[in-house]
Amino acid sequence: MPLTDKQMQSLKEELLTLKKNLEGEEGFEEDYTETTGELSSGVDNHMADQAAEYEDRMKEQTFQRADQEKLQEVDEALERMEEGTYGVCVDTGEEIPYERLEIVPYTKRTIEAQQKVDQEGSDQMADQQFAEAMDNVADRDTLREETLTTTKLDNEQDAYR
Repeated sequence: MPLTDKQMQSLKEELLTLKKNLEGEEGFEEDYTETTGELSSGVDNHMADQAAEYEDRMKEQTFQRADQEKLQEVDEALERMEEGTYGVCVDTGEEIPYERLEIVPYTKRTIEAQQKVDQEGSDQMADQQFAEAMDNVADRDTLREETLTTTKLDNEQDAYR
């Protein structure tokens, strides 16, 4: 059943609020060297303090990336509203249930389609990890052969000394 005007307006307001919140969040603007002032002033700083500061910065950057991705998804959902395709799965063309849109208003897939995408992504990651592992095995085998050859040559040279 297509979304009613009231449902569409409610979801649009939710998306706009979400967009405003995501755009309004202040990023981690401090320069890394400023936050570790002791380092730049020449005063010794404990390595654990440096590691903790670095870890905090990496977490903050990860959160910022996630917020940017969510903001992009919200913008795309608002575009789909303008185009008249909001609430329709981009993969299957099926209507996305209102209950799902209430929970994740920027979603572009039905639950089933999203599960399929997630599974394919998981399969691709597993395939990539397997390929990397096989490359490592091949590298180890090559290294082992080179080591054996070098050892054999060394032994032959030692025999003639």
